[in-house]
Amino acid sequence: MKSMNLVKYFFTIFLFLGLPGLCQEKGSAQSYPADADVWVLAGQSNMDGCGRTPDTLTNPGIMMYGLDNKWTVAQNPVHRIYDAAAPAYELIISHYYPAYKDLDSQKVKAVLAQKRLDSRQKPIGGVGPGIYFARYINEHAGKNIALIPCGIGGTTMEQWSPDRIPRGDSSLYGAMINRIKSVGGNLKGVVWFQGESEAMSGKTDSYENDLLYLVDRIRKDTGYKDLPIIIVQIGCFNIHNPAMDKGYETVRDIQRNIYKKRNNLFVVSCIDLPLDDWAHISTEGQKRLGKRIAEIALTGVYNKKGYAEQINLESIKMCKDSINGSNYLLVHFSGIREKLQCCGKPGTFELRVNGTTTYEFVVAKAILDQDDPAGIRLYLSGVPESNAQLVFGPGTNPYVNLTDNLDNGIPVFGPIDIPLK
Repeated sequence: MKSMNLVKYFFTIFLFLGLPGLCQEKGSAQSYPADADVWVLAGQSNMDGCGRTPDTLTNPGIMMYGLDNKWTVAQNPVHRIYDAAAPAYELIISHYYPAYKDLDSQKVKAVLAQKRLDSRQKPIGGVGPGIYFARYINEHAGKNIALIPCGIGGTTMEQWSPDRIPRGDSSLYGAMINRIKSVGGNLKGVVWFQGESEAMSGKTDSYENDLLYLVDRIRKDTGYKDLPIIIVQIGCFNIHNPAMDKGYETVRDIQRNIYKKRNNLFVVSCIDLPLDDWAHISTEGQKRLGKRIAEIALTGVYNKKGYAEQINLESIKMCKDSINGSNYLLVHFSGIREKLQCCGKPGTFELRVNGTTTYEFVVAKAILDQDDPAGIRLYLSGVPESNAQLVFGPGTNPYVNLTDNLDNGIPVFGPIDIPLK
């Protein structure tokens, strides 16, 4: 039995790496792993990966096309930004990372050269969702997976703009498209996790248009008209900062609704997952996130039954409790597998009147609805006369603890207008 397992292992490696030129794509500069579904990982630091607990397990059915443009068996850290061959990464690090801002250009080059040497000895980087996503697809769809990591922390939609493609590898978008084209093969989809930069700065006015433009251009520039793209709704920023509250709510609500704007767009929530610092999901959280992304992919991309559905806020109705006469909002979600669940309080739901909170009108209690497995009751202390809004997951760092039975998080929303009758 052990010898059979070894044969299977080495046969899988052979399929991925191939004999020289065996899997060469026409016009491609790189050997492509045979019989693998290609997934692109892009965005900023939570995609880049900052989970602090090391996890270096490997799977011969999962390969990655590293930022150094070399194939290897996939292993954390997936995003080894100091190894990047494309100049775009060094430009971002040297111009925007705080540790390098006060250094002259020669000193920066020397430091980055040393980082590159150090990373080759022991890869520099944290843990992101990519490996766990790929493992779950490999196990449940029986597909070999080839990852193309393209993310880098702290980046904005402007830095990812498709309009920078004429700069080639000196732009993040150009480098991503070039890497996709050099790999060739069966491009299956993109996982996109970005938005914290705009949320922090409050520069959100163009975020929806920028995100849709990115989606459209990726599809056009890769030649995959309806390429599946899975977007992760940004999570918590672990400080209290009223100046950022609106930015975080705005970006999250745009991301929640974005899948309705184009075919083959999907949204996954991460806001309930544990952090390792002020904004970055821990290794354990990334494991759960990777599974959530894979669950959506198994349903929406691989057409498998029994996995996650796209979760969406479907309706809000004003109701009256027949026993105590209290008014409550029945919030109903579509896409829930089996039923809603939580351990303790479901999360923070905030009632606003004319855009502000007041002690007269609050969500006094939130409980799962016994008659509606996809519903939650929000009991109100009083009903405003007009202009009331509801927010699920307000501000930078809300408490959220609501999933379905497959551990798929409920996307936060709002502020949205609510019915008052």
